[in-house]
Amino acid sequence: MKMTPEELWKLAIRGDQLAWQKLYELFGGPVYQFFLRNTRNVEMAGDKTQEVFLRIFKSREAFSGGSLKSWIFRIARNLLIDEWRRSGHREVLSEHLPEVADPSIQVEEEVINAIEHAQMKALIDECLQLLDEDSRMTVCLVYLADLSIPELAEVMETPLGTAKTRVRSARLKLDAMLCEKMQIKRVEQGL
Repeated sequence: MKMTPEELWKLAIRGDQLAWQKLYELFGGPVYQFFLRNTRNVEMAGDKTQEVFLRIFKSREAFSGGSLKSWIFRIARNLLIDEWRRSGHREVLSEHLPEVADPSIQVEEEVINAIEHAQMKALIDECLQLLDEDSRMTVCLVYLADLSIPELAEVMETPLGTAKTRVRSARLKLDAMLCEKMQIKRVEQGL
């Protein structure tokens, strides 16, 4: 029987260590990716992810219902904003994390796909860094953290209509940047 995050939460606050572990497995990766995409610093992303889980443990009585995912990402968002304020928003490029190859794919195909994937990922990362902070955070919360629009509205503490507008605007900005970058690459390659 699969439990909802909120059901796991109820078990976790009663001291169930397995429930805490499952919550970390469920949200740890998306929270880490949220910080990594917004700070581009592997160590900071790991530290901030741990800090989020430490905060939810310490303030577990503060969650009064609703979406656990939204509450966790609101904490992550606030930590990110605090970090940006504290550091003057200096960004350090992250190290490239290794990809795990699928042994069932031919080596040549795997190499070509990995190169294309790496190039597209680099383009997206480059474009994400060019977005304003609000748009970048919006894209990361919706597309990396997989928040729904209502959850985004809750995390960003904005009305639903504003959240919808932010997502659309951020997506259009990112799409335009990607198209421009891809067009420049094609021209540079003489295609």
